[in-house]
Amino acid sequence: MFSVTTAIALLFAGCGESKVAQCNKVIKVANQASTLGQEFGKNPNPAKGSKALTELAGKIDPLTQEMKTLEIKDEKLQGFQGRFITLYQNISKELNNAAGAIDKKNLPAAKGFLVSLKKSSTEESSIVNEINSYCSAK
Repeated sequence: MFSVTTAIALLFAGCGESKVAQCNKVIKVANQASTLGQEFGKNPNPAKGSKALTELAGKIDPLTQEMKTLEIKDEKLQGFQGRFITLYQNISKELNNAAGAIDKKNLPAAKGFLVSLKKSSTEESSIVNEINSYCSAK
């Protein structure tokens, strides 16, 4: 009886999504967010002013939702997923806050929000390096 139960448990464990497949799902969304940031950095379009920031935030929000809906079983990857979600929520909030500060002509506040965004960029790089290291490990 025990060996049959063990065999069934192993069979079901083998049917789950591989670590690599789960990594790919998280990395795919992270790459989309990174691409948005890079495109914005290359073409910030100052003529649009605060509207460009709110548009970027509007593009990040769906990626946050997409990251939330990923079904990830690996606990370590769930941690990365949670960190990305928090990061994207913070970036969206900071973009909207910076846009509001620009609209109110509050340049010191706008600069403060932009400094926070740069810190978020550094945090994103750190998470990306960690997840790449974890996912490439055997």
